[in-house]
Amino acid sequence: MLKQKAIVTQTYADGVDVEYEVNSSCSSCASEDSCGVGTVAKAFSGKTQRIRLYSSLVLSKGQTITIGTQESNILIAASITYLLPLVGLISGSIFGQSLLVGYWGLESYSAILMGVTGGFIAQRVGRYWLKNNIDSQPKIVIVSGNFT
Repeated sequence: MLKQKAIVTQTYADGVDVEYEVNSSCSSCASEDSCGVGTVAKAFSGKTQRIRLYSSLVLSKGQTITIGTQESNILIAASITYLLPLVGLISGSIFGQSLLVGYWGLESYSAILMGVTGGFIAQRVGRYWLKNNIDSQPKIVIVSGNFT
């Protein structure tokens, strides 16, 4: 389970709003100062994210809690987000390459056009599937805290 410390910012009858700091793994790396990724991570450090969690727990504003989500949920969502468009791009390019073989070099243009089209369609299908399939969305739960 991936865990993160969060602070309750607002309470409601059916849940709470929590705020947490977005962390980068670059802060613990020995090469942080000499790496371009570490420099970019420093520019975005200190950013916070707010989310609403639905819970029957009694929490108060300013309370520190730990939230978490399963790794499998993140991996499924990342696979659909990143790998499905890549598969669409490659398969569209292969189809476009074979579409106009022997027409004075036009197969390279059709490969580019069909690859971009295949990647775009696969991205839209993945987005639709993630939005409409509740089971694939990462579920964030309250793991621990000083509950009253």
